[in-house]
Amino acid sequence: MNFKGQDILSTKQFDKVSMERLFSRAQEMEKIMGGQRGGLGGSAGSSGGSDGFSRILDGKVLATLFFEPSTRTRFSFETAFLRLGGAVISGADMMATSSVKKKETLYDTGKVVSQFADLIAMRHPAVGSVAELARGADVPVINAGDGPNQHPTQALLDVYTMWKEWGGQLDGKVVAMVGDLKNGRVPHSQCDLLKFWKVRFVFVAPEALKMPEEIVAELKEAGREVREVEDLGSVIGEADAVCATRIQEERFSSPKEAAKYMGLYVIDSAMMGRMKSDALLLHPLPRVNEIAVEVDGDPRARYFEQVRNGVAVRMALMAEVLGR
Repeated sequence: MNFKGQDILSTKQFDKVSMERLFSRAQEMEKIMGGQRGGLGGSAGSSGGSDGFSRILDGKVLATLFFEPSTRTRFSFETAFLRLGGAVISGADMMATSSVKKKETLYDTGKVVSQFADLIAMRHPAVGSVAELARGADVPVINAGDGPNQHPTQALLDVYTMWKEWGGQLDGKVVAMVGDLKNGRVPHSQCDLLKFWKVRFVFVAPEALKMPEEIVAELKEAGREVREVEDLGSVIGEADAVCATRIQEERFSSPKEAAKYMGLYVIDSAMMGRMKSDALLLHPLPRVNEIAVEVDGDPRARYFEQVRNGVAVRMALMAEVLGR
């Protein structure tokens, strides 16, 4: 699929071919980023620029509209756009500081911000909100998370991390998803993308937080094996990748209700000892207590590497959307 000029609202817009093309371009973007792990510095890349920058988006403006708290996703989009030579305007607390406080509709917000920017990245707690803003916008809009529904770029960077580590060979791998699978938009989006490979899925969650039935049915319809269990210890040794996620407290009716599930699954050194020696431990972050800090030094822990991969994937995607 050609993503030029397209809104990126859902992982359902991607297939295996488009992902592999995007991932190949993300590898090129990593060359631009260079070896630096912090800041915007780095070495020159073969795709152009110096000091960790390209100039392919010179003169373009990204607007990041975040109606929900974010650290990694907002900074990742902004860093990616800056690395490509563009400029950024940012609304980090749109619920409190934007004209939404004056009852402006999302449709009108999209129309207005389109007059300032060439591309919009948006996060909002309500399902369908990003699509509504995109309906009014005159420029492409990328979904940076809409409630428990979708988070396409996070899922892309997660799958990219696996794809890169496994040399593009995902067929036959066992992927375990652990935690709040009901409310977690990340595992929902991961399933949409991983179904294009012959991956075996293991869903680990309490009964009340199981993966939605429609997602399980879709995977089975695609011919994928799915197991659902509550005991992490019984299956962690089978997994080639363990995708942990936090309890989505903000999606519960009350903190008291969410507290019932806090600490239910904790991956510590003892649990890591039961994993395969070459398995990957992934997490979209932020973590609460589901991964112990003592695990951070384990070479299988890749959640901070995922953050860096996210910059490369978003660089590639935004360049594609803007036709550069």
